[in-house]
Amino acid sequence: MYMVVLQDGQRIVGEIVKMDQKMLKIKVIVLAPITLFSSTLKIGDKIKLNDEEFTIEDVVEGGVKLSKLIFIERKNVKAIKKLESI
Repeated sequence: MYMVVLQDGQRIVGEIVKMDQKMLKIKVIVLAPITLFSSTLKIGDKIKLNDEEFTIEDVVEGGVKLSKLIFIERKNVKAIKKLESI
C-alpha cells in the first residue's frame, strides 16, 4: 500500500497498479457495511455509493470490500510514500 500526496495536500491510500512518466493508476479499497445494500451482491458487480462507482471485490463478515481505480497526472503528485502496515 502507498500513500500518494497531491500538490493540493490531498492524500490517497491504495495500491499502485501502473505508473509511468505521465500517469499514476491507483486502486483504492474501501469497506462498506453490508446493511447499505438491499440486493444480492456478486463479486465483480458495479455499484454506486455516494455518486461514485465502485466494483465489488469481496463480501466479508459484516461488510463489503469495494474498489475503485483512480487516475492521476504525475505533475499533480507531490510525494509517494510506502506504508508498512495499515
